[in-house]
Amino acid sequence: MTPEPYYQDEAVTIYLGDSMSILPTLSNIDGIVTDPPYSSGGAMRSDRTTATITKYVQTGTQRESHDFHGDNRDQRSFLVWCTMWLAACYNVSNPNAVLASFIDWRQLPTLSDAIQAGGWVWRGIAVWDKGFGRPMPGRFSGSSEYLLSGSKGAMTQTDEYPPGIFHSPTPKDRQHITQKPEAVMQWAMRIVKPGGMVLDPFMGSGTTVKMAKETGRRAIGIELDERFAEIAANRCAETFYIPPSETPEVEDQPSLFGLG
Repeated sequence: MTPEPYYQDEAVTIYLGDSMSILPTLSNIDGIVTDPPYSSGGAMRSDRTTATITKYVQTGTQRESHDFHGDNRDQRSFLVWCTMWLAACYNVSNPNAVLASFIDWRQLPTLSDAIQAGGWVWRGIAVWDKGFGRPMPGRFSGSSEYLLSGSKGAMTQTDEYPPGIFHSPTPKDRQHITQKPEAVMQWAMRIVKPGGMVLDPFMGSGTTVKMAKETGRRAIGIELDERFAEIAANRCAETFYIPPSETPEVEDQPSLFGLG
């Protein structure tokens, strides 16, 4: 039985709880757009088990931040966990549903394996260019994160042509340590058909569900921490739902080297 929503409006439903318990109660999902815990901060096991604020907030940065759960897995357990939630999402999705999940370079190979192990057809990688990464001697700066995509069977043809490289700086006023810019989530959302149902099983502060509502889609978000669920509910309550027929077209950014 589906639990009582923590928040609900004409386009967005938010559930408070563990995704693995709530996912089997859902149905008719058209697209998964999510930003799961990466479990990648630190080189050693001892580093990975430290607080997320210690791992991901730069020294000297003044910001009201809270730790979040589920970011302390090693690579093998991360593969198993991702396979589990990806399979659960697959089972509640409609035929031809799509998947878009963010990840960093450390766990990119693991997540691509989990996507296929979870039943999805592996469709490729897009790049979020943050514009600036910490300089490292003799190495490329870590200025990008990645959006991995998949589908449940054949891809449905649409009139959307989202670019494969998207440029956007990280937001300065974040309510979650790993909060993505709204423009980045709007970019990721473009693979889901207008009017479709978007699912984010790791909702955080709610950027995915907020941008689904703004772009004429419906959304379900699941969050384990009530602090973030409340933030997401407030953001959605302040957002107008724009029906698909009234949603303005998104202009593509110029892409690097002429690549889409």
